[in-house]
Amino acid sequence: MIKKVSRYIYFAISTVAFVCATTVGAQPLPERLNRILENDFFRRATAGVAVYDLTDQKNLYVHNEKRLCRPASNMKLLTSAAALTALTSEYSLQTGLYHTGTVDETGCLTGDVYLVGGFDPELKSADLDTLLLTMKKSGIKTVEGSLYLDISMGDTLFWGKAWSWDDDMEAYQPYLSPIPLNKGVAKLKVIPVSPGLAPIIKTEPESSFIRIVNRATTVMKSASPPSVSLGFSRESIGNYNRIVVSGVIQATEKPYETTISLKNPAGYILTVFSEKMSEQFPGSNIRVSGMSPVPETAQKLGDVTRSLAEVIRHLNKESDNLNAEMLLYILGYGQGAHPSSTEEGIAVVRQLITQTGLDAKTYKIVDGSGLSVQNYLSPELLVEVLKFMYQSPYFDLFRNSLPIAGEDGTLANRMKNSAAYRNAAAKTGSLTGVCALSGYVTASNGHLLAFSIMVQNFVERTSFVAVNYIDKICEALAE
Repeated sequence: MIKKVSRYIYFAISTVAFVCATTVGAQPLPERLNRILENDFFRRATAGVAVYDLTDQKNLYVHNEKRLCRPASNMKLLTSAAALTALTSEYSLQTGLYHTGTVDETGCLTGDVYLVGGFDPELKSADLDTLLLTMKKSGIKTVEGSLYLDISMGDTLFWGKAWSWDDDMEAYQPYLSPIPLNKGVAKLKVIPVSPGLAPIIKTEPESSFIRIVNRATTVMKSASPPSVSLGFSRESIGNYNRIVVSGVIQATEKPYETTISLKNPAGYILTVFSEKMSEQFPGSNIRVSGMSPVPETAQKLGDVTRSLAEVIRHLNKESDNLNAEMLLYILGYGQGAHPSSTEEGIAVVRQLITQTGLDAKTYKIVDGSGLSVQNYLSPELLVEVLKFMYQSPYFDLFRNSLPIAGEDGTLANRMKNSAAYRNAAAKTGSLTGVCALSGYVTASNGHLLAFSIMVQNFVERTSFVAVNYIDKICEALAE
């Protein structure tokens, strides 16, 4: 009899334990998210969260969803969504090559050459070679005339509003131009040699526009870090940039590579293009004459085109600031602003906000990339944009442009050991004291969710702590 009672008690206790475990495992999503946001970290930091079930068309969770936050690179969601909505995926960016004058029977062009910008942020040195090939195919063998750059389609402002002056040389903050080359940066490689000697420094591209002053030294291997202690400074002098390299690099170290933003982007492309012309058209007399609009009577030699889809994919996957800012100019230009400006592009982004049903005057937008600390959006707005794009014919393109958790882009190393792995597609955002993540994730019941998580006002030296909590929230949405 005692044994039977014992078995009954054991069964009852086991049943209760199972029920409790199931209840904990199936804890409602709001309670799970609330528990994360109850951490002491959020006594100091501010968090805003909005989660919407696109399948059931209902809100699943909101917390400070209307609170205005600095979005950092989450701003790119609005910029890319506005571009797809206003321009469509068929839109292409063009960089054109034109000439005036005549070509004689020997193939000598007596006239001027015009390189015409089209806001293509993916324009590379190889594209200039493609344009010059069109000149050769047209029968031109030499040039007697001037080279001009047409940048009349955009204004002359080279930075966005309230960008940080102390990020002047950073590759992520390039100088803006209607015809940016190589992302507006130069790549430097510092190669150590024998101790006591200056290292070898190579630049990409190799051009007289980039002049190196090598004050660095190769040293013996040291037991104490850092193994690389190099300094870089840059100034614009006339028609070139001078980059001073100082400090030390150990003889046993691998080559050190970095990228530096260049001043005077118009001078940059003019110099590189004229050097390529002189090399590929020997015997020419080419004068670099600066900036001028292409005459209406000029003949087109050819162009390099870039699809809007390619620009947006790189914009969101790699969080490319130049791509975002060029899209604003393109949006303004498409609305008839000649020259275009950031403000004209922002007006189109505000039209998108209105289309979502929200009041555009509630938010502040000053650039397309989120570099500025003067942008203010809300989790509610970002989710409304995500909902709007879900109904768009360009939804697949838009969603596929976002980084995928644990797989690529700026999410390549996040959420690998969770249900969000290869599931969440979302845009990251990071500034000093700001961290955000907004996008799409599929829940365990198969429902597609749109979410926005914005955290700011923290003083930790890195965003790792904020990223950790953001990832926990995203993972909870996927479970």
